Amino acid sequence: MVRENPKRRMWQYYLAALVPLVVIGGWFFPYLGYLALAMMLTMMVLMFFWGRWYCGWLCAMGAFHERILTHISLHRKMPDLFKASWFRWLFFILLMGLMTIRLIMSGGDPARIGAVFVMMWTVATVLAIVFGVYFKPRSWCNFCPMGSMQGVLTPNTYLLQVQPDCKNCGLCRQACPIQTYPGGYREQGVVPSLECMRCENCVINCPQQALSLPSKTSVQGRSGTKT
Repeated sequence: MVRENPKRRMWQYYLAALVPLVVIGGWFFPYLGYLALAMMLTMMVLMFFWGRWYCGWLCAMGAFHERILTHISLHRKMPDLFKASWFRWLFFILLMGLMTIRLIMSGGDPARIGAVFVMMWTVATVLAIVFGVYFKPRSWCNFCPMGSMQGVLTPNTYLLQVQPDCKNCGLCRQACPIQTYPGGYREQGVVPSLECMRCENCVINCPQQALSLPSKTSVQGRSGTKT
């Protein structure tokens, strides 16, 4: 059984409730879509300090997949396709293009703008459920447009450190919600920003204590320099 940070688990249970609130409630009260916008803006600020940490700790959709969808997921291994660059950017272009077109069509009306974000969360949630039920619950997070953007814009920020004494036992891959294998980056010494949500599952479950994240308050952690 994968051990987790109890604070992260608690936060995720609270945040998971925002998904049905926005996706269902937003069709009756479109201003709930601004909750999705607020979370996007929060993500864009935090990523410059802690990379994709938002994805692992504060993303409501990720929390919904990991805490709720997991109960009906078949937990099959995700295909390598989900981590392919072209596949990630295909989803980015399609979804961001759809959002941009709908925002232009809203004519600046606040209610219609809110409805656009409700629609985007609905589309993303439906796709995430389809992939998450057949494969692992957080399959969507491998090619989520917001996750891809964070990984590309902050490639050297708050990176997961892999020490030389890693034994490549594979437990870190089992513990990772997005099926990343930190041990596979032992020679590089760090896991690429795009491939890690900084959830700390691998750190907690590593029997060699060979994985670590820099202190959030350190200059090294913000720049991605190894400590």
